[in-house]
Amino acid sequence: MKKLFFLAAALTVMASCADEKFFGEDPGTLSENATKAITIGSGLKAVTRANHEGSEAATLLNNKFVFAGTKGTSPLSYVFDQYNMKYVENTAYTTESNSSNWEYVSYDPATTSSLPSGAKQTIKYWDYSTTQYDFAAYSLGAGYDHDDNPATDPQYATPSAIAANNKSYTLQGSKDALAACYISNLVTAYNRDGVNDYGNIVNFTFRSLGAKIRVALYETIPGYSVKNVKYYTSSVAALASDGTEDDVTLFAGSKVLPTGNGTMTVTFPTVGWANKEATDYNKAHVSFAATDADTDLSTTLVLADLANFAGADGVQDAGNYLGRTSKTATFAGGLVGSPAAGKYFTILPYETGTNLTLRIKYTLVSTDGSGEEVTIDNATAVVPAEYTKWNPNYAYTYIFKISDYTNGSTGVDGEGNIVTGLTPITFDAVVIDSEDGLQETITTVSSPSITTYAKGEVVTANDEYLVSNNIYAIVNKDGANQTLTPGTNAWLYTATLASGAAQTLSEASIDNALANGKYNSTTKTWTVTDANSKNLEVILNNGLSAITEIPAADSPNGNVLTITGAKFTPAAAGTYVLRYQVTAPTYDSGTLGSALTAAGVTTLDGYFTKDAEVYTQCNSTTAPTAETTYYKITTPGKYMYKIVKVVAAP
Repeated sequence: MKKLFFLAAALTVMASCADEKFFGEDPGTLSENATKAITIGSGLKAVTRANHEGSEAATLLNNKFVFAGTKGTSPLSYVFDQYNMKYVENTAYTTESNSSNWEYVSYDPATTSSLPSGAKQTIKYWDYSTTQYDFAAYSLGAGYDHDDNPATDPQYATPSAIAANNKSYTLQGSKDALAACYISNLVTAYNRDGVNDYGNIVNFTFRSLGAKIRVALYETIPGYSVKNVKYYTSSVAALASDGTEDDVTLFAGSKVLPTGNGTMTVTFPTVGWANKEATDYNKAHVSFAATDADTDLSTTLVLADLANFAGADGVQDAGNYLGRTSKTATFAGGLVGSPAAGKYFTILPYETGTNLTLRIKYTLVSTDGSGEEVTIDNATAVVPAEYTKWNPNYAYTYIFKISDYTNGSTGVDGEGNIVTGLTPITFDAVVIDSEDGLQETITTVSSPSITTYAKGEVVTANDEYLVSNNIYAIVNKDGANQTLTPGTNAWLYTATLASGAAQTLSEASIDNALANGKYNSTTKTWTVTDANSKNLEVILNNGLSAITEIPAADSPNGNVLTITGAKFTPAAAGTYVLRYQVTAPTYDSGTLGSALTAAGVTTLDGYFTKDAEVYTQCNSTTAPTAETTYYKITTPGKYMYKIVKVVAAP
């Protein structure tokens, strides 16, 4: 993913005669030092912030791009009507319009220009009698080569003219041709209300029109390794057996994903002096219209397989099993540790977003040497639409974590009922924003699915989250984000496990602790003690709060994200647990404390009191009070969990 900065530098020159003191075709009043030619330079930066300049940057653009510029607002007029900008080595400063080997003077304008036939591009100067200039630009890039021979058969997108009134334009072609293009944000220069941008550098921020995506899996199931992951293509389709089931696949509920030929429209919805402080000011937005919806839109996003994958920690024999942490997650398309590991695949942007589902089948193999295997089928996860809004020049990583609390099935019981087993997969949806730094989200693969996200997190480097960052939690059930009410249907806990404990710290052990552990109402702690007298402690944390939006400063794309969920800000490193109530428990009709005492009950382990239909768990070591009514759970509630690891900043 590349980030292009093209600099239109304004250099002071002397006008050769009085009749040249005008800008373009329209006469204007110039200030004493206003005769400045508009020149174009270029620089290119990658996500890594490594510089690519000069010929290297020009190569990415195939040594040219098209730009348009207007002045004024009402009325406005073209200054640069679809001008071609070309790169020629060793020509900087040979003309007053060329500061860094990029030149526009004397070339033919683009074929989309409305200039008369045979017209040549001319030098332009700043006009101080107008208050505003607007500039937009794009490049068709190097195009797409069908036969892998760069010298033959390139396919480029077909552009429309950049409109004078709103600077919108279209790029039409195949997925590969469109993904090869570069677009820029709108650039506006003002000369009003104490602001004078004229004569300064005009910064065109180019970025790849294409987006990128990668998918990885890892597992944390105690006592087992994972192999033979297979992928379904819809919620109802049978698993294929022709090899396509090995390809990592995410699917939508309808044909909305741009995968073929079509038209990409580039617009700038937030412009003008009144909006110049808005977070979306002058930003380019894109939308795709398929040439043929039946063939050029798809329900599935299919990547390479995980063939010959292996965990970097050497689990089982190399070549067969998934990695065990987000740092060692196994990526589609390449073996862990190989150059192809973590490879991104090019996709077209889709700013609308849609729920994407992962549905898989996989095999567990015992790590005790026995070779015992368990097959898990129909394990699913939903990535909320808010995290699948693919923007140009963004890179998205979705990491799926298979844990011991899966919604997958190991088979059917004797009555033919499907039995769910183990634990949900949890997936890490990593969003890398190539303009504002790395960003990642983590989502549990379960039903419902729990998504966690924090601005700027790099889970593949940190193995999840860092202290003191705002962490947002979204629960998606049946394709819809759920309202989270802390203390009613959503809770946050911290969990600790004593060294040498026989039990494990996992979603399943947390569920057991909250259901069956000894409860201390003073410290709000649930404790499970194993045969070695080692404790697992789960402590209620009151730091969870409900949200209806993610503010611009924390959102993936720098704009306010309207979304229902909750957030917390961990003050210390450790293991945090998000718990969501899918269905509430039911309780019996209650028993007076005097009756419990008469029946020999000496402690309130597992009992609750009720106040206005709210049940509160009793202290496990407290004796019944005679006049109080106590309740027991008759039908356990169903809960989903997401373990969130938080580490200190490196």
